[in-house]
Amino acid sequence: GGQDLELFLVRLVFCLFADDTGIFEPRDLFFDLVESRTREDGSDLGGWLASLFQVLDTPEDQRQRHLDADLARFPYINGDLFQQTLRIPAFDSAMRQLLLDACAFDWSKISPAIFGSLFQSVMDKTERRAQGGHYTTEKNILKVIEPLFLEELRGEFAALKARKDTHRRKLLQDFQRKLGSLVFFDPACGCGNFLIITYRELRALEIEVIRELRAYSAAGNQAELDAAELSIVNVDQFYGIEISEFPARIAETALWMMDHIMNTRLSLEFGQSYVRIPLRTSPRILHADALEIDWASLLPPEQCSHVLGNPPFVGAKFQSKQQRAQVHRIANLGKSKGTLDYVTAWFIKAAEYI
Repeated sequence: GGQDLELFLVRLVFCLFADDTGIFEPRDLFFDLVESRTREDGSDLGGWLASLFQVLDTPEDQRQRHLDADLARFPYINGDLFQQTLRIPAFDSAMRQLLLDACAFDWSKISPAIFGSLFQSVMDKTERRAQGGHYTTEKNILKVIEPLFLEELRGEFAALKARKDTHRRKLLQDFQRKLGSLVFFDPACGCGNFLIITYRELRALEIEVIRELRAYSAAGNQAELDAAELSIVNVDQFYGIEISEFPARIAETALWMMDHIMNTRLSLEFGQSYVRIPLRTSPRILHADALEIDWASLLPPEQCSHVLGNPPFVGAKFQSKQQRAQVHRIANLGKSKGTLDYVTAWFIKAAEYI
């Protein structure tokens, strides 16, 4: 089924990415498995992938005693990604070669934010139009999040950095805790781009805060910071609702990947290895129709810091019967024959929510 295939592709992309970014150690662990252990005609590749997915979902201490040595080298990746069993397509030699070509590509240079556009390129145009699905570019996302909260946070940090008094360290730690307490919610999240870019920017700001705290420690004022306590900003600060299951899964996976990229940046910056594998926290991406559910059931409004995103714009003429009925109900149009753009329903629900 389409659903199995979509989840299968997300898992493959995660493995390709993990192979090049240090989630799988040593590098190219997945590449080697596919290349050296599977038959050239591709006939047993599906079976190997099924076994691998199961291993990735099993903690090291619960694995079979006689597990194949090459499979045993893979780490436990929790966080639901490899949890359900799915039907795996049968491979032939050409498909196996395509997978090897994808393995040979260097995925470490790819931003997880492009998954949205990758997905969109395979999505049917009419389906995309009907759902109002569209990929928001990074430049446009920054135009939203900078004035919404980033500029203010950067200003606050600059003021703390400029202080010369004894409270400076404590205030910087308080500021870092504040970054770790902000909660973001995108009720039309698609592949999660708003959340992914927001997460990256927050982590980048947190790294600057840690740098300041480190400089203070290096000046002989404090023992070395422990790597495990370095970052407190995490993916569970991010909530989203998405009507299609595949983008919802992509959003989760891409947030984990961005988490890993930022952990690598942190490790490089401070010369200590910092990883969060197995994934202990998950983003909260709900697969549902945002106009049909109560947002507060996912995230009580008093716990939410910012609602953001790019909800679907579908002009009245292009709306399906169901979409028109949703707008009519939410906008409380009563007996009026008036029509509104689909997006107005999101604005009304967001206004009620906040």
